[in-house]
This record gives sequence, C-alpha cells and structure tokens, in this order.
Amino acid sequence: MIIDGHAFAFRSYFAFAASNLTNSKTGLPSGAVFGFFRMLFKLLQDYDVTHIACTFDPGTRLDRNDLFENYKATRKPMPEDLRPQIREIIDILNVLEFPVFKIDGKEADDIIGTLCKKFEKESEEIIVLSGDKDLYQVLSKNVHMLRGKKGVSEFLKIDPEWVETEIGITTKQVTDYMAILGDSSDNIPGVKGIGEKGASKLIAEYGNLENIYKNINKISNASIKQKLEENKENAFLSRKLATIECDLDLKIDESHLTLPNYLEEKKVYHFKQEGYNTLFRDLAKLAGIKVTTEKSEDSSDKKSSSKTKKASESKSNPNLNDQGKPEKITGEAKKGKYIRVRTLDELKALIKTIKKGTILSIDTETTSVNPNSASLLGISFSWQEETGYYIPVAYSESLYSLTLPKAEAVLEILRPILQDPKIQKIGQNIKYDWIVLQRHGVEMEGIEFDTMIASYLLNPGYRRHNLDDMALDYLGYQTITYEELVGKGKKKQALFEIDPDKVTEYAGEDADITLRLRNILEPKIQKSQMDKVYFDLEMPLVRVLKDIEMNGVSIDLPYFAKLEKDFEKKIKSLEKRIHVHAGKEFNIASTKELQVVLFEELRLPAEKKIQTGYSTDHSVLETLQGMHPIIEDLLEHRKYTKLKSTYIDTLPHLVNPITGKIHTSYNQTIAATGRLSSQDPNLQNIPIKDEEGRWLRKGFITPEKDYEMLSLDYSQIELRIMAHFSKDPMMIEAYSKGLDIHRRTASGLFGIDEKDVTSEMRDKAKIVNFSIIYGASSFGLAQNLKISRTEAKQFKDRYFEQYTGVRKYMDETIEFCKKNGYVETLIGRRRYIPEINSSHRQVAEGAKRVAINSPIQGTSADMIKVAMIQIHEKIKKDNLKSRIIMQVHDELVFEVHKKEKDSFFTMAKSVMEKAMPLNVPVLVDGKIGKNWDEAH
Repeated sequence: MIIDGHAFAFRSYFAFAASNLTNSKTGLPSGAVFGFFRMLFKLLQDYDVTHIACTFDPGTRLDRNDLFENYKATRKPMPEDLRPQIREIIDILNVLEFPVFKIDGKEADDIIGTLCKKFEKESEEIIVLSGDKDLYQVLSKNVHMLRGKKGVSEFLKIDPEWVETEIGITTKQVTDYMAILGDSSDNIPGVKGIGEKGASKLIAEYGNLENIYKNINKISNASIKQKLEENKENAFLSRKLATIECDLDLKIDESHLTLPNYLEEKKVYHFKQEGYNTLFRDLAKLAGIKVTTEKSEDSSDKKSSSKTKKASESKSNPNLNDQGKPEKITGEAKKGKYIRVRTLDELKALIKTIKKGTILSIDTETTSVNPNSASLLGISFSWQEETGYYIPVAYSESLYSLTLPKAEAVLEILRPILQDPKIQKIGQNIKYDWIVLQRHGVEMEGIEFDTMIASYLLNPGYRRHNLDDMALDYLGYQTITYEELVGKGKKKQALFEIDPDKVTEYAGEDADITLRLRNILEPKIQKSQMDKVYFDLEMPLVRVLKDIEMNGVSIDLPYFAKLEKDFEKKIKSLEKRIHVHAGKEFNIASTKELQVVLFEELRLPAEKKIQTGYSTDHSVLETLQGMHPIIEDLLEHRKYTKLKSTYIDTLPHLVNPITGKIHTSYNQTIAATGRLSSQDPNLQNIPIKDEEGRWLRKGFITPEKDYEMLSLDYSQIELRIMAHFSKDPMMIEAYSKGLDIHRRTASGLFGIDEKDVTSEMRDKAKIVNFSIIYGASSFGLAQNLKISRTEAKQFKDRYFEQYTGVRKYMDETIEFCKKNGYVETLIGRRRYIPEINSSHRQVAEGAKRVAINSPIQGTSADMIKVAMIQIHEKIKKDNLKSRIIMQVHDELVFEVHKKEKDSFFTMAKSVMEKAMPLNVPVLVDGKIGKNWDEAH
C-alpha cells in the first residue's frame, strides 16, 4: 500500500473542518491528524497489507517549476493550521516506524510512480491511496488506486478497466489525455477550450499527441483544429508536466517497506502521551490493550476551539525526547505586544531602557536573503518576553508617518548599544544580522546566543531549525510567516510597501520569539552538557564565518570565459564522436532517443526498467563501460556538461558587483555530524581528484599583487582519529613512526611484507581503510572495490584480525549508542541515533554505520573549527593582513600577504596540528601559489 500523504491530510482536514477538533494536550487543531490516522488504521484492517510507504510533497520548489515557472501557482495557500498538522503526521509516522518518503524537488506522485514500477512485478497487488488522476498512468494489472468518495471512510477502487470504461482511454494514454485537457488544480494549461469529452475523443481516434498533430489537417471540426494549433506548445509542455517520474534513485528493496508492528504498546501509548486520546483508544482496542476509563479531556472528541493551558505553564516543558527532537509542548503561548518607534524622542527613550538591561534580542529586516548585498530596512529589538519594538530605517514616506532621521543617523544613535559588549546580543541566525549591520557601518559586539545553532546542537538530526518551526515545536506558537506578510506570485510586495502595522507585528514578533526560545534553549544546553561545545566552539565560530563570508574569494573572470569556450568545444567534439559511434545524429539529452540508440540499434544489454523504457542513468552507463566506445564518450559528455552548467556558467554570475568577489554562505546547522557546508556556491562539491576539478580551482585567485594563496589540508585526519578512538596498537605504531598506513593495511590484507606491496594493492587497501571507518558492509565494500561479496567479507575479516582495536571500538560504540541513544565526539558533541534500536534490520544496520562514523567525522569537524577560531584570533590579535577565505572539507584556504607568508604558514600549520591533540601525530600539508590549484 502506497499513501499520498498530502492528499489524505488535506482530505482529512476538510472532512473534520466543521468539527473543530483540537488536541487535548496542546489545544491546537487536530482534525487532519485525527482523520489521517483513523483512515490509515481502518484501511490496514480492511486490506491484507504486508508492505507500506507514505509519501509527501517536499514543501520546496519543484523540479517541474524549471519547466514551467507557474506550475501550481494558482493553488490556494495551505490553511495555516494544516501545515503544522502535516508535520505532526510525519512525526507520528516516524514514531510508528512507517517508511516515509519526501524528496526535494520531487512530488509525492513521482515517488509513488517509482515505487509502483520498482515493485510491480514482485507484488501480488499494489494499492495506491490518492485522488490524483495523474496517477492513472501508473495503474496496471497489479497496481490499483483507492480514491476517496466520502469523508475518510469510503473509497472508489480504480483500475485500468475503470479508466477505459469511464474515460475511454488506456492508462498508457493518460499523459496524452492530460496534455489536451490540462489540470486547473496544478495550473497545467492543456489546450484551452477542449474538455474531457473532446480530449478523450481525440486520444481514442489518434492514439497520442504526436499523431494528433501529424494528422491535424484531417480534423474536420474547425474550432477544435484551431485550438490545437494555437496551443501546440502548451500541449507538449502539459504532457511533460503531467508525466510522472518513475525512475527516481530510491536505494531500497522490499524489506525497507515491510509493515511495522504499529500495535506495540509503546507506540499505542504515544498517541495518549501526545494528546490524541480517541486515536489511542482506537489503537489500544486493536492491540488488545486494556484501557482504564478516565474522564476524557480530549477535545478531539468534541467541538472545541478553547485552549486548555496557559503559556506560562508550558515554558519548562520542552525537553529532548528519545528521538532527539523537541517534545511537543502543552498550552498556548501568548501573542506579544509589538510597538513601532515613530519619533526621535521615542528612539532615545528606547535606547535608555535598553542600556539598563544586559540582554537584547535583535532581528533585521532587509531587501535580500543575501547579507552581502542586502539593504537594511529596519531593526527589531526585544529584551522582555511578549514585547518587541520595530525601528524602520528605510521606508515609504507615504505609508509611514514618522519623524525619524535617515538610516545613517538612526544607526549612529543605535551604535552605542549595538557595539556595547556588556549587552548580550541574541539572534536567530545572527551571522546574517551581523554581516548586514557591519556592511552598514556598525560592528556588533557581545554576540552571546544564536537560537538556530542551539536548536541544531540539541537536535542535529532534526532539520527544522527555522524560527517558524521552532516556535511551534518549543512554544506551540504559530508565527506570521514571511509569505503571509509579503504575499506570493504576482501579489508579492516589497517589504517597504507593506502596511507598517503589519511589518511591525512581523518584525517585533521575530525578536520576541527569538528571546523566548533563548530562555528555553539555554538551560537545555546546560542540562545536556553541551555548553562547552556551544559557548567555546560554535558561538565563537560565528564571528570567524562572518569574516570569511565578508572577505569573499576572487575568481578570474577572463579565465572562466575561456574555460567556458573550451568546455563548449569539448562538448561539441564529444557530441560528434557519439554521433559517429551511433551512426546517426540524435538528441543526446533525450532519454528516449538514447534508449533507442543503446538498446535497440547497438543492442547493448538493458538492465534497469523505467516507465519510458530502460534507464540510461550514470550507474547504468558505468556497468556498460568496455562494451562499446560510445559509453565512455557519453560519460565524458555528461561530466563536462554538468561541470559547465554547475560551475563554469554559474560562478561568474555569483560575483558581487560591489566587491567583485564571490561570498559563499557557510552553514553550521545542516550536517548532523557537525561539518560545515556551503552554498552559493557549494564549494564542497568542486571535484578534488579529476583534472577538470584542477581547472576549476585554477580560476580562484588572489587579485591583489601583494597576496598569494595558501592551502592547508589535514592529512588522513579521519584515520588518525580512528587510531585515537580505537587505541589500536598497529595503527598507533604506524602513525607514530610515520609509516604508510595504506601500505601496512595492504600487507595484512594480502598476507605479504610491506616492501612487496604493489601500487594496485595499496589503492585497494586505501579503499578498505576508508570504507571501514564509514561502517561499510561487505556488500558496500564489494561495490567500492568492484569485487564479489565473498572476497569483500574476507578482506573485512583480515582487516579486523590486523586491527583488533578497531573492531572493539565499533562494537563498544554500537552498544553505547543502543543504551544511550547517541554517540559523542572527542569534545562532547552529540548525535542522536534512535534508529539503532529499530526492529527493522536494514534501518538498524544503517544506524550502526552512522554510529561508528559520526564520532570520527564529528571530531574532524570540531578539530578544524577549533583551528579556525585560534587562527582567526591570532590574525586579529597581531593585526595581520592575511585572512581566511575558504573552508572546504579538511582544508583551510587563506590569502596571505607576501611579507607574512612564511611566518603565517608556520603559525597556521602549527595551530591546525595542535588544535585537538590525539594519541597519534596530526599532520597538515600545505602549499602557497598564485591560485587555488597551485596551492592545493
């Protein structure tokens, strides 16, 4: 059974809208949650379900928007009380251990289509729960659909025969039918003026879209013919939009979808703990659990919109549960009072009040999400819960009746409090506000707390660290979203054009909620013993990253222009070679045309079946290497095309026109291990080993003649950290004596002396070394080495015979994680891994691999962060001209002044090697050059 999660959440929401159902614990609306799970449990009783999958839309921009910007643009906004219920549905599904699928850019339909095609042959029947007629295209003898008829209890079963009888087309013709009909709910244009009957008649007569247009002169109805001619482009676009992707790369097998035991007592009682008493009783009855009768306060049972508890009762409640996520809180957080500062006298009075305190929550309103180009529109402050003040600094005079001076003068008045280190500043992603204010002439001091980082540190595996979600998670408070304030699409307004009272409510609320969150999160940081990681590492790092981002990095624009031409030439050359191999010209980017060339004309073995034939993705082409020269050229063509579109075409457009540099943004709150990531551009994804990666790095330069580029890179840091954690004598000896660890491993794997190890053996040993610390299974190691699973198992056995301490470390780490629910880095950073106790073997095995590797990756991340802070402090203390400009994986990149380069090299290398002492030597490799490639 495959469930279209969003579709049934919507259906449940509207089915119970009139009932005003609310959760007995939080007082929040719960109709969608109640209806969803009542429907789910009923279906599981009515049908003999052995496997299940729940799919959801991503809530982010869809890939189809790249085809058609206005795709789904006409949809009404989701009801504001439904969004948190969908999050709650997903959370509960995870607790029940139901497989949940949500992929950025892809719709639930695409996941459903992929699952249907992947398991169609081996399943007796696949039932899809959805109301989306697009999904008719995936129906078959074994795949049927249940579409809701009434409420959440009655369903219509749809199969291919129903489609033929009711619509007059086959399931294979659904996309052609939709191409003409369109879909107003998704804003798929179709052919305007042709309805259901006309569309089905055309498809029945001509078979598909191509044949319709091929025979358009045979269409006797002049009106229909004209509409088809006028909307030809829309018709073919609509077919693309309506076509479900059935070849997503879902690395799962049937065992991943096994129906979990959702009737376990602890799972049943989860509903009671979360305030869903009716669902608890329903499930308890199914599970045979006796429930003592209590007078219910569950407002899901009755019409009620009242809130049962005050916010003050709930503030001490949020704690980390065993899943490393915020527990849902009880009660209702009060809305604050938010005031707009209108006059100079009001501003001066505000400053006097702020100076009397020691804490100040701050938030800026700007014109852009990019802090290095954003203009400041206003600043909001809060120092007392449920209050907030908004100071406009740039505004439409026709809207704002103010007598405040210009922005520069306002900032000058605010400067003393913003630069006072005794007044502790609090923010949500405060690095952003820090950069914006510094660019406007004010450098803040006293940065004390960032709620986003605190939430992440407490819940590193939990992805929702934005203010809106945190307010719901920790306060039960629904904030005003940015989209609600400014609108969307054609109705979207600039912030300075919006009613100032609304802006004040929005901005004041942000500062207030940030303060409230800080008051909850700081004690939790202390209680979880994460205060050292937070206050000594993550918060000092904010200043370092702020400066790195503002420093930026220069690229050689003429060089990239030349590189673009070189790549174009190479791509065209490869296209010609591919056409020669094929014996004809064809569209290489067309999967369909490539399928014909490879599998029909060249008769290469087809392996992976997809909806439109056989897959031609990268993994398939790799398996075909050596069978025909066209394959190598296709792989090269794809590599060059991707590098060109991702970097060569993109990087020049990311150059800031004012600074002439690229200002990448570093994220502290994405990777669960603690590693930094970057975006705009993503520096981490620039190829390291390939020659083409070197060409890209060559374009990163130092523009000033007195500067050169220095790169310092940790050598085998993760293996050294493994040696430290495992205390393995063989590893420690190798590193202490400066021996080649890969050669030593090869010696054990192949049973020969180290001096007899060949380069090929060493390469294999290197793969084994790094695969093991990532917790690779025999299957994974076999794939990495391209050998049989039996050989891979033999390699693993020999490895653990050689490095007994590593085996012991892994076993002890897994046991610790099972008992405590988390693992730790050397300095105490925690990663919660509740999945390690899953009843599903594959889930538990995957969690074990994460548990083994997380302390190692996390310690590596902590080490380079410590080094960054110490080097940055040295730069400031000694007033050095050299500066940090990039952090990529285990590498730091600097612009060094020629007069400082030797001493700076020595200092920075020493700091990195001593940042976090291990029981083996830490080595850093470094070079200086004119560009990143020369220094790398």
